[in-house]
Amino acid sequence: MTLSSHASDDMDKVTAENRLLVVDGHSLAFRAYFALPAENFTTSAGFATNAVWGFANMLTRVILDEHPTHVAVAFDVKGGTFRNDLLPQYKGTRDAAPEDLLPQLPVIQDMLTALGVTYIEKPGYEGDDIIATLATMGEKAGFDALVLSGDRDAFQLIDDRITVLYPGHHFKDLKHMTPQAVEDKYKVTPQRYPDLAALRGETADNIPGVPGVGDGFAAKWINQFGDLDGIIEHADEIKGKKGEALRENIDQVKLNRKVNALVRDLDLGVNVGDLVMSPPNLTAIDVLFTKLEFGPRTKTRLLKAFPGGIVGEGTATDAESGLAEPVLDEPIIDTIADNEDTVVDEVRQWINDHIVSAVQPKTVPDSELDDASQSLESSWFLHAEGDVHPGTTILQAISLLGPDNHAVILQADSAAACRDVLQQLLNDRAGVCVLHGLKDQSHLLATIGVHVPRPWFDTQLAGYLVESDYHPDSLDAEAAHFLDLPMDEADAGATQGELALDIDEEPETAKPASVVRHIALVRALARDLAPKVVERKQYSLLHTIELPVSEVLFGMESVGAAVDEGRLIAMRDRFATEARDAQEQAWDAAGKHINLQSPKQLQAVLFDDMQLRGTRKTKSGGYTTDAAALQEMAVRNVNNERASSFLVALLRHRETNKLKQIVQSLLDEVNQNDGRIHTTFEQTVAATGRLSSAAPNLQNIPNRNAAGREIRGAFVPGEGYVSLMSCDYSQVELRIMAHLSGDEVLIEAFRSGADFHRYVASLVYQIPVDEITGDQRSHVKAMSYGLAYGLSTYGLAQQLKISPAEADVLKDKYFATFGKVHDYLESLVTEAKRNGYTETMFGRRRYFPGLKSTNRRVRDAAERAALNAPIQGTAADIMKIAMIRAADSLRDHDLHSRIILQIHDELVAEIAPGEADTATDLIRDAMENAVHLDVPLDVSTGIGDDWQLAAH
Repeated sequence: MTLSSHASDDMDKVTAENRLLVVDGHSLAFRAYFALPAENFTTSAGFATNAVWGFANMLTRVILDEHPTHVAVAFDVKGGTFRNDLLPQYKGTRDAAPEDLLPQLPVIQDMLTALGVTYIEKPGYEGDDIIATLATMGEKAGFDALVLSGDRDAFQLIDDRITVLYPGHHFKDLKHMTPQAVEDKYKVTPQRYPDLAALRGETADNIPGVPGVGDGFAAKWINQFGDLDGIIEHADEIKGKKGEALRENIDQVKLNRKVNALVRDLDLGVNVGDLVMSPPNLTAIDVLFTKLEFGPRTKTRLLKAFPGGIVGEGTATDAESGLAEPVLDEPIIDTIADNEDTVVDEVRQWINDHIVSAVQPKTVPDSELDDASQSLESSWFLHAEGDVHPGTTILQAISLLGPDNHAVILQADSAAACRDVLQQLLNDRAGVCVLHGLKDQSHLLATIGVHVPRPWFDTQLAGYLVESDYHPDSLDAEAAHFLDLPMDEADAGATQGELALDIDEEPETAKPASVVRHIALVRALARDLAPKVVERKQYSLLHTIELPVSEVLFGMESVGAAVDEGRLIAMRDRFATEARDAQEQAWDAAGKHINLQSPKQLQAVLFDDMQLRGTRKTKSGGYTTDAAALQEMAVRNVNNERASSFLVALLRHRETNKLKQIVQSLLDEVNQNDGRIHTTFEQTVAATGRLSSAAPNLQNIPNRNAAGREIRGAFVPGEGYVSLMSCDYSQVELRIMAHLSGDEVLIEAFRSGADFHRYVASLVYQIPVDEITGDQRSHVKAMSYGLAYGLSTYGLAQQLKISPAEADVLKDKYFATFGKVHDYLESLVTEAKRNGYTETMFGRRRYFPGLKSTNRRVRDAAERAALNAPIQGTAADIMKIAMIRAADSLRDHDLHSRIILQIHDELVAEIAPGEADTATDLIRDAMENAVHLDVPLDVSTGIGDDWQLAAH
């Protein structure tokens, strides 16, 4: 047995006020690991810390909420237990622990020791047995015991003095499983729960139950016959298939009951007094947290839960130790009377007193600013709240914060009344304004007719530029990440949601506490991120690309794209019919009705009924039924009439059903006010810098088959416009790769004017261009793009359906032809390992802490991404620059034509009458001259009555 504990005073007398918390250590560590992405919690040396950080924060939350006087943590020990002797397959289907979790477990234990918390392990037994013993020990000593565990086996411990804290979907939703809670859910007492589990089985532990018997039938039998022994005694009286199944599996059920019984009397070498919470070892915590690179706020928050960790709020001891909890500067809220006759004058006066008089218009160009902190001290802050959905945005409140820490809140009606005052402020002082998410803020203020000029700083875009692999879904989440604030504190109040709406009393009205906290978060984020943006040389990128493209995207989202709704409905219905027909054909071939979406049922038909040979195994041990596997099996079994019919029908069903879902997603987003689709272009999601779209996701629309192109045909010019124009970059990634590598042979391939992929293939295979076969051309094309996307040799082999050895030969030939491409790609990984990041032509950085990871899988993935990032990121930057240039050019020439969509390497514009030629020239020029490369950018354009007819 391994035991880490601390001595306590002798406890001659225990009162009922004592409360023991027993924690399932492995359960909590696993939950922390999978809840937090390792790439966001990695030290500079590449050591993952997500499980440690999550464990510390979750344990702290429980201690602060439950106020235990005594705490112990139980861990499993590597190796089998007596249960494996009883049931050899026990837990045999569980995946191995992730490589970068295992090294964190000893660190968690070191942290517990430093905190003064006892942790216990015992070879031959599970942590559950340790938990059962400790809880029982506490109960006998007169304690109330709390068991924190995600294992339902712990429910058998529950009684009037023992409660199980069972995590829900979110950890903070801990369910207090009392005797009544168990009976309400399972219809049996906690004492009888192991009987129910023995009948039902436990998939997670690989314990088979009685086939067809779930919680409901098991509870019915228990209540009818008293307990498991009673059920077994009366098994002959239970009729039907379930009774027959029970009788056939009685031995298994008896064995299950032995396996799931927890041991409650282990000799652990401790008594309950040894588990008392004692002051932590602050020196040990400092050393450990410095090694883990945890910030002071994490340490402060953790130590608040432990006696003596922090002497008292605001005391000298706190200040000296550096442990005082950093809080947001609380703004001074100035009240504006909610009177429509006076509100405008009062707001104007407030703005003059707290912003205009304190903040001067900026005179230094953004490109010359180098002191972010000085700029922040003379900035003001704007934050609008509401529901942002282009086309149906709802404003709830606007808050303004001056550099003197005075703030004012305007609910939607008051903000609308002050429209002109707000517009004047933005016109005069936008250059020294800080906000969070220019695009969303523009949508919210547009609802009251206010235009938001380009601000000085945007904390949402800044966070993305500083850490492009982190994608927070809210201001609160970003603050929690960068400011080291716990999510529940960043969530603006004790029980309030992000917008803190009081739906019953004040619909569409934001609570002042929430609004004020959010603008304080914007200021705190700006103070944290502005120096990082400057330090990482991302300031120019923010002002020359990201902020301007936000303005373009706001315009695109606002106008949306017109669709022919009738054409979409007809398509959806046809795809639905084709999917049903394919389903009927699949059922006929299978000889029964099955759910074609169910991998389990498909596996039964393919591998049990039809006895087909699978391709790749899944984690659970079965064969995969993904599209690639089905395609491979269809080719392999073309002469097996039944199997071939089933597979062909299944694949057709999947394809048509997916098309139906794509069309339905478009129909769901048609705005009923204008008949247009207002997708949201996401600027801070793709780590490479690429744009994506949501609600609906337009990148889902296929363009390589007739059905997908037909869907594009439903996008049409809206009222007042006559056509759509498509402008598409050709081979932009390969042109960037040629330029960045400086490979003269590849550059000449582009300049030759010949079919690029055929020309390259002739160089690789060293045969004349006119002798290159279609397969050779496609293989080299895949190789060219694969290199630009960081494709591995195995991935290339899979894509081309050749062996890895053949793929290696092809790769060697390619690099023998284009030697500088090889050297360039090699240098990317080398430089990324040295610098910790890669850079695009325009300075966009992507950091790769995974390059130093001790986990080979994580390290390999980081190397592939490092190969991909500079080329993909440069392509993203070029497209954004082209969008900005194109939008500016159309506006400068007073054209009514406008850009409405950006998909992959393509821009789609809505063309006004008489403007086709001019708009084509302007947009093509903007795209071709976005940047000058050694290989010219090639842009194809086309115009048509719909998006598909505009294809080229």
